[in-house]
Amino acid sequence: MDANKKLQKSYFDVLGICCSSEVAQIENILKSLEGVKEVSVIVPTRTVIVLHDNLLVSQLQIVKALNQARLEANVRARGEIKYQKKWPSPFAIACGLLLLFSLLKYAYHPLQWLAVGAVAVGIYPMLLKGYAAVRNFRLDINILMLSAVIGSVAMKDYTEAGTIVFLFTTAEWLESRASHKATAVMSSLMSIAPQKAVIAETGEEVDADEVKLSTVLAVKAGEVIPIDGIVVDGKCEVDEKTLTGESFPVTKEKDSTVWAGTINLNGYISVKTTAVAEDCVVAKMAKLVEEAQNSKSKTQRFIDKCAQFYTPGFQALRVSQVIQWQLHL
Repeated sequence: MDANKKLQKSYFDVLGICCSSEVAQIENILKSLEGVKEVSVIVPTRTVIVLHDNLLVSQLQIVKALNQARLEANVRARGEIKYQKKWPSPFAIACGLLLLFSLLKYAYHPLQWLAVGAVAVGIYPMLLKGYAAVRNFRLDINILMLSAVIGSVAMKDYTEAGTIVFLFTTAEWLESRASHKATAVMSSLMSIAPQKAVIAETGEEVDADEVKLSTVLAVKAGEVIPIDGIVVDGKCEVDEKTLTGESFPVTKEKDSTVWAGTINLNGYISVKTTAVAEDCVVAKMAKLVEEAQNSKSKTQRFIDKCAQFYTPGFQALRVSQVIQWQLHL
């Protein structure tokens, strides 16, 4: 039991995750740390969930290990993320504008060189990620795109090179925007229930995770109910729309069931817990969402497996063609 108390589930936002090829790398990095028990990587939301012994390895040590591989990791604080519209990076905007003006080359030929500027501006993030991939002996989509850009530049097709860079940076922005929204939804779901609870008998404020079954808690007007339970004393109206979508307050009195994350609008109630914090309805909802995000369909597993061999195989084929072409010169 003491060992279980030491275990902590921590959530990390890892912006360096661009595809499933990073999953094995992240697992290898973190599982080599003493105290790390389980590692889950959710690619769509760029989230890493780590179950670890907080006495042996801290959240900051985990972040440091990930950032040494240039994965841009940081600890996600509970309830920290709120969804906001995410604009494209300045690199993508500048690249797009330069590429657009370069199309006027048909009216004024020197404008074709703006496409070179589009490549130079937009390729910077790709170069950083490509460098990190090579440094970790990994071939990913960034290496594939860089090789396509280099090939286009070598053939002096600057417009094509600029188009590749612009489309790739735009695709990354769209993916980042979608993952940010999904992460915000997940974070808000996890933060519905409060982290503190008040013991009715003593008035002591304790961590919600430490509250045991059949403990009587005090919930005042305006407070959020911390744990699922049954009302044993008092009467109030509760706002349940966060869980049920019910727009009108629901009256709660003795023997009524209440859920964590709902709000006591008026009155005072004493609630006898019927679950521990990790088994509350809202916690189960968050767990189901987490499992759904972390699960993969058969098609996705097949694609991920092919991706491990596609990029290296494609690069090897390209190198062999260049060598063959050189031999025939």
